Amino acid sequence: MRVAVVGVGRWGANHVRALAELRAEGLVSEILAIDKDGERLKWAERVYGARPLRGIECAQDLDVDAAIIATPTSLHFAHAALFLSRGIPTLVEKPFTATLDDTYRLLDIAGKTLVTTGYLLRFHQGVRYSRDALAGVGGALAALARRTSSGRERSVDAGVIKDLAIHDADLVTYITGARAECVRAQAIAPGGQREEHAQILADYGSLIAAFEASWLVLYTDRRLEIVGGSGTLTVDFVRERVCLHARGESRELAVGAADPLLAQDREFLMAAAGRGGEVVSREDIVYTMRFCEAATLSARAKKAVCLDEL
Repeated sequence: MRVAVVGVGRWGANHVRALAELRAEGLVSEILAIDKDGERLKWAERVYGARPLRGIECAQDLDVDAAIIATPTSLHFAHAALFLSRGIPTLVEKPFTATLDDTYRLLDIAGKTLVTTGYLLRFHQGVRYSRDALAGVGGALAALARRTSSGRERSVDAGVIKDLAIHDADLVTYITGARAECVRAQAIAPGGQREEHAQILADYGSLIAAFEASWLVLYTDRRLEIVGGSGTLTVDFVRERVCLHARGESRELAVGAADPLLAQDREFLMAAAGRGGEVVSREDIVYTMRFCEAATLSARAKKAVCLDEL
């Protein structure tokens, strides 16, 4: 398959690396790197043998089998539309678009063409284990999630809710099958701009969940805990470990041998080729975008917001 990566900055470069590994597997025949930065393109060509294309204008009539959009969030809609409008299967990095309205518009443009987003933590071995082990801790009654990153990693055009909390909003639903009904959030937005620290309490009807996401905490902490009726599962994404605490049992398992991004991109390309492949559904894209917009609105309005209000 000939695959285009639009945007080969910090995260797009990881996709180029993953595609190079998939080329070694025989799934990818050519990697086309699109960026406005000539130095990035030289790097992609030198290190991974990607074909460099300067500027998004090169994508207008590009003949490829699939595309990955890894540009800043504000550009996701326009860049993905260039491929989806021509029926090219496309993976758009998270957050899918800048707004919920743009999400609906882009899905309309896609029509029946495969379109998905980048929730790579679904492919983390600790998440897979927790999903399979959920019944063993008596199902899910509550979830606790914390995701912090140094301010040096701040996204330039999305707040911390859509940049970080969106991952855990997706994971709670992916593991438990439940979807939030209402959320109440508080956030800190220095200078009145994008929120840089947020705490979200979500009511799922069948369970409750608390999320914390921050760029202000100057160390990295990424963990998810599922509290069941007879035990607890904790995924520590930094230390690559899963802890299982059940009645009469306590285990710690080392995970993380598999690369989640590589697994995600492999599954996307398999789906694009019509060979199966597990991808994030349109329904889950819309749900997580609604969750984040409800949380953002709640923090600004200082009141609970139900997702069906959006």
